[in-house]
Amino acid sequence: MSRYLFSKIIALLAGISLLAVAYFHNTNSVYGISGNAYGTYWSISSSEYIGDHHKEEIEKIINKIDLVASNYKAKSEINIINMNFNKNQFISDHLLNILIIAKKVEDISEGYYNIMMGKVSSELGFSPDFEKNISQKEISNYELNENDKSLRRYSDNWFDLSSIAKGYAVQQIHEYLYSNNLRNHLIDIGGEIIINGNKNGSPWSIGIQDPGYNYETPSVVIDNKNNNFLGIATSGEYRNYKVGLNGEVISHTINPKTLKPIKNNTLSITVVDKSSVTYADAYATAFNAMGMEKAINIANRNDIAIMVIFDDGNGQDITYSNKWYDLNL
Repeated sequence: MSRYLFSKIIALLAGISLLAVAYFHNTNSVYGISGNAYGTYWSISSSEYIGDHHKEEIEKIINKIDLVASNYKAKSEINIINMNFNKNQFISDHLLNILIIAKKVEDISEGYYNIMMGKVSSELGFSPDFEKNISQKEISNYELNENDKSLRRYSDNWFDLSSIAKGYAVQQIHEYLYSNNLRNHLIDIGGEIIINGNKNGSPWSIGIQDPGYNYETPSVVIDNKNNNFLGIATSGEYRNYKVGLNGEVISHTINPKTLKPIKNNTLSITVVDKSSVTYADAYATAFNAMGMEKAINIANRNDIAIMVIFDDGNGQDITYSNKWYDLNL
């Protein structure tokens, strides 16, 4: 064999070897993009490559929802409404969609979900007051006209969309990725999560944090064994609270029945929904506000999958709604 032919064979074998390595790497890689938004993080993992142009569109979605729903931006749509009381106002498609879902969750939760407690949240220090009067003595409500996209409200109480906006943004990103044939992904904005498809042939796995620990110790691991869509949201006081002057823990979750921070033995609520993380996000807050027993009863009546981690007086325990078992998580 000539030296020339031998070198050609070696080069060919090296090329095949490199192709095999590249193929193995690509079929086992998980691509990730991330950033900051809504006072927290966002991240997307996918077994499919997400190009820079997709990242730019995703950032546009995040920023658009922020300009609709942020309680911190003075010029967001919801804050303009909050600061300028008018009984009848026209609203954007995104805000209309958010408020429609919020209204449905309010009804199903028997009023334990109400997004018109922004002044109470502000008074407790969980959102800015913009140097406005933040006195709120009673709950109030609103009506929607879906035909002309209008909002009617009956008081100058403020909206607070912090319990639903992240879930809505995650849902919008999922719909964007899905429509662009990027169907194997995990999307996370501050703990509101969608898993869809698979990770190189394996299910996506999500650990639900043990609320008794400050670090990421999972109590339960959820995966989409059938590579299906799952929207996952968790609400818990270990995530967002303040400590009062007397050392009392002040919850960020407010009971609409009392307009006071909740005090119950629920440590965290996780909701899993097969079609919408926006609903899961809102439900998690509602079930957290009402306490474990009522949460399980309402979840069972409405076929909602929830996991409740609670303090039974001797330590932590976990209970589930019937739908949780049906999902085979």
